[in-house]
Amino acid sequence: MQRSNRFAVLAVVALAATVSFSQVLAGSVELQSGSKLWLDGKSSIHEFKSTASSLKTTFGQNEAVWPANATGGEAIERFLRAKGITSMEVVVGVTGLHSGKAGLDKNMYKALLAPKYPEIRFRMASYEIADGAKPGEMAIDATGALSVAGVEREIRMPVAAVREGETVRLRGSTPLLMSEYGIKPPTMMMGTLRTADKIVVSFDLLIGAKASMVGASSAR
Repeated sequence: MQRSNRFAVLAVVALAATVSFSQVLAGSVELQSGSKLWLDGKSSIHEFKSTASSLKTTFGQNEAVWPANATGGEAIERFLRAKGITSMEVVVGVTGLHSGKAGLDKNMYKALLAPKYPEIRFRMASYEIADGAKPGEMAIDATGALSVAGVEREIRMPVAAVREGETVRLRGSTPLLMSEYGIKPPTMMMGTLRTADKIVVSFDLLIGAKASMVGASSAR
């Protein structure tokens, strides 16, 4: 009887450990350090680049399609191909954009109505995925809504994705016209320096498994 009870206890413990481990590895990704987003533009005198000092990213995920027999970058790639990421929101603080030129930054914040609309927000609604132009690369065509200075417009965002070790790197860029969002391109020096209407939004993002998942995988 005691031996039977010991087997029963061991079976329960093993089952509990398996359930706990499965929950940890169900599939959960997050933005990794080293991710960047920036704006490139031109003025009547020189080109400029404004880089976001921080990014806030939220993922909607269908954890049911997380690949059970893969880890690291391979798991994330397969998760993407299975449409495991159902939505994605990226938020950038307007006053967190820095060009290294205080006067330009000040006028950019003013043009973007920073006090009233302190954040630039992109919400991905859907994406299609195919093999990329290079071996091992994925081509992602994302569609979503970009909100700037209180104006929201639908945009398409072409993305090149490639597996890098434990992560997947997403790179892309898209041109925008400030006037489409009701923004008057900033000027300086009594209007003698004018910025062009067109800017290019670029990003270089690293997506990896959450720390709890990595720890569980290594402990396997």
